[in-house]
Amino acid sequence: MSWWKLPCIRAVYAGLGIVLLGLPAAALREQTPPSRMAEPVKMEVLSALARMSDGSDALVVRFTMEPQWHMYWSNPGDSGAATCVTAALPRGWTGGAPRLPRPQILGSADERNYGYERTFDVLVPVVAPVGSEPPSISVRVHADWMVCKDRCQVGKASVSVEVSTEAVPYSPALHRSYPLKLPPCVRTQMEESPGERVLLLTFASAAIPQRPVRFVPDAVAGVEWVGGTGPFSAVERGREMTLRLPFRVNARDAVDGPPRLRGLLLSGDREGDPAYQFDVLPSDVATVGR
Repeated sequence: MSWWKLPCIRAVYAGLGIVLLGLPAAALREQTPPSRMAEPVKMEVLSALARMSDGSDALVVRFTMEPQWHMYWSNPGDSGAATCVTAALPRGWTGGAPRLPRPQILGSADERNYGYERTFDVLVPVVAPVGSEPPSISVRVHADWMVCKDRCQVGKASVSVEVSTEAVPYSPALHRSYPLKLPPCVRTQMEESPGERVLLLTFASAAIPQRPVRFVPDAVAGVEWVGGTGPFSAVERGREMTLRLPFRVNARDAVDGPPRLRGLLLSGDREGDPAYQFDVLPSDVATVGR
């Protein structure tokens, strides 16, 4: 079997001490060992592969929470820990990076979090080997997470299941949207001055009609967004919208390769409104004068 995982998997336990320091004092006091409390999260792997709108297939890992609990996106925000998934596939099958849906913006202005309530799916893209395809495959899925309400707890689960390869059209949990490619009309530029770099995203107001338009940075080792974890709002002037995103790069902290500027451009407020994936190397962005 081959393993495919989110890059955050190492941080769930190895980085847990750092994550917990970011939690409010009340959450630290209310933490209870998992063995002493009921598990508020159910994880299941759907019984058949899902057929995406582009014709590709994915393994669907569904999380369902008890009311008022929430789990976290890949960037949890000011506190919490990312939800991480690994999937072991049969020999010859390949998998892509797991995809999380557009996160909800949770918490308050003083403590902002990005995550999910009720239920959400993590999609693991899969590709069958060339040749005959069996009617089903054996997969093993493991997940690590933090779930919070008035207290927080770390959870994990592992399941081994037989999944039908007769893919069925995918219907997302609660009609959540998954990030799309960034529209080509979004222009990226860089402003540089001593001690500061600013990423500029500019686009025609009509290109993304839903309001508000906000940028939510993803967690990338070696990249620090000035102003915290966001969200950062676009400013509309006339027929154009602009996002100014100051950041710093700390090369010594970039343990996963060259640091990338990564995040989501969120349009609208609803969970099903479009979100667009942004992912670029700073060196690939043209620099302009201030």
